[in-house]
Amino acid sequence: MDTEGLPSVSARRAQAMKGGDATSLLSRMPERYSHVVRHWAEQDPQRLALRAGASELTYGGLWDATREAVRLLRKLGVSAGDRVGLVAENGLQIVPLLLAISEMDAWAVPLNARMSVREIETIRVFAGCRRALYCVGDSQSAASHAQADEIEQDVFLLGKIAVSVRDAKVFPEPFYPDKARQTAVLVFTSGTTGEPKGVMLSHQALIYMGANMVDVRKVTKEDSFYNSSPVSHAIGLGTVLMTAFWAGASAELVARFTAQHFVEALKDERISGVTAVPTLFARILEFAEQNGVSLISKRLRVIATAGAPLDLVLKARIEKAFGLKMGNSYGMTECNPVARSPGGVDTNEVGEIQPGVEIRIVREDGQDATPDESGEIWVKGPPRMLGYYRNEAATNAVLRQGGWLATGDLGRMEEDGKLYIVGRSKELIIRSGFNVYPVEVESVLSLHPGVAQVAVVGREVPGNEEVVAFVQPAPGVAIDVEELSKWAAERLAPYKRPGEIILSPELPIGPTGKIFKVRLKQLAASSARQG
Repeated sequence: MDTEGLPSVSARRAQAMKGGDATSLLSRMPERYSHVVRHWAEQDPQRLALRAGASELTYGGLWDATREAVRLLRKLGVSAGDRVGLVAENGLQIVPLLLAISEMDAWAVPLNARMSVREIETIRVFAGCRRALYCVGDSQSAASHAQADEIEQDVFLLGKIAVSVRDAKVFPEPFYPDKARQTAVLVFTSGTTGEPKGVMLSHQALIYMGANMVDVRKVTKEDSFYNSSPVSHAIGLGTVLMTAFWAGASAELVARFTAQHFVEALKDERISGVTAVPTLFARILEFAEQNGVSLISKRLRVIATAGAPLDLVLKARIEKAFGLKMGNSYGMTECNPVARSPGGVDTNEVGEIQPGVEIRIVREDGQDATPDESGEIWVKGPPRMLGYYRNEAATNAVLRQGGWLATGDLGRMEEDGKLYIVGRSKELIIRSGFNVYPVEVESVLSLHPGVAQVAVVGREVPGNEEVVAFVQPAPGVAIDVEELSKWAAERLAPYKRPGEIILSPELPIGPTGKIFKVRLKQLAASSARQG
């Protein structure tokens, strides 16, 4: 191979850490994310935009509903800088409301209706929402929340929406014409701490999520994406919905994921792409294997994962079942994406640093790590959050001089510029003075043929911390804990071996489809007390 004129390996790594040029992409972005939909409504109004159950909306119909939503919100006293709570599940009602709030320079506060009454009320009060709207026409859970609130009236937008009493005590936030400064959505995330924080995402950040995906996955207006990730979270709203809108493609909104529904969409050739966390793919595989269903589809061309580490055994099973190469990516609500791979890689890398995004791998001493070292991932660029709303301490805890965001994730970057995730600093287990990364233990246990899913957490014990593994057996398999412990002992250093393996028929899954490790840490602590 002729390598003359190619940058050196070290130069390629330096180039990757700097990211590519996003100037052209940013220049093509409108100042508000709603304008992306307006463009297609003007250019191709009859093109399908959304599907939910038996209902559909074209781009023209979606924009008509958006304009009606603007009129409704103005009558309800909403103005620029106000926060508006939207309690909903995935469905047609919440989308024109999101777009209307964008048009009005207000802030959308989308909340998953599957949250508890206490959680929603706490967030609504904290965010200082002028109004809370409950999409009762799409969600029985939203209707239940409306019953717990003080409802002033019902309005109609693609069905009934319950409207809370106006809060006259709240004050509008400043608003800015610049897409990079104006907050578009306030997304609440608990991360690994269990303490919800309101992430302020700009219009630029939200549009970038979709525009970048279109470039990486070569998305066209002929594509249709399966979206079971809640639009109240970054993956559902930015990675999937905004991707479809930027390309003029369509999205199928799914309120409650079931593997059977996904397979039906696949067989009907309604979808050409799906991005989901690994746990959802595991459930699809389980369903297909139990029912003897093929996952090969003439139309499906894009399968990708995000939001959680992907072990290579599961990846290989997914690719074999779908007959496609799987793309991977890395990001978080506070900055998404950081890295993406277009598919076809044979490792668990999360991809290459995306255009405009910069990255540092920082050791504990504050120095940049070498390729053979891991460290905390620091990032900055167009999709970085503006900060945590009304939480200066939390914002200062993660933002560094120069605009860097300290992610709390641990990673390493090879000489060729590929990024690998090692784990989370807050999930790091320190066992007898040694660092144990849960993802490493999980990858070993997942190789056992009887294991469907596994999650590893740390548990404090007097003067130390021990490794606890929660294991979900494969369907119809009876796992012997002692035998699995021997399996682990043959493949892991002594300090990495689980001190306890707990079998569970089903691991707890959070609203975004990720394994809920905060709950598992609580269960691990409880197990120790009972013992």
